[in-house]
Amino acid sequence: MRHSLYLHLAVFFVRADIRREERVWVAKVRRATSEIPLGNAYLLKDIGLNAEGRPLCSSEPRAVTAKRRVRHLRRACRLKITT
Repeated sequence: MRHSLYLHLAVFFVRADIRREERVWVAKVRRATSEIPLGNAYLLKDIGLNAEGRPLCSSEPRAVTAKRRVRHLRRACRLKITT
């Protein structure tokens, strides 16, 4: 039995929405700054910030990001829409 076109479109839009939410979240985390009143770039570098107060590296490992993305996609695929 084939699913309807509307059901396929709904799943497609849910997956696209999850991807969009992930991109928005990553952009928000990436833009996070810290207001530390240190004028010395070397001290900021020692605590993991650049001269603007932004983190030097990603806030989480790539493995964690990949696991979260797979978990969201699996949840989207398992989602059963009753018609």
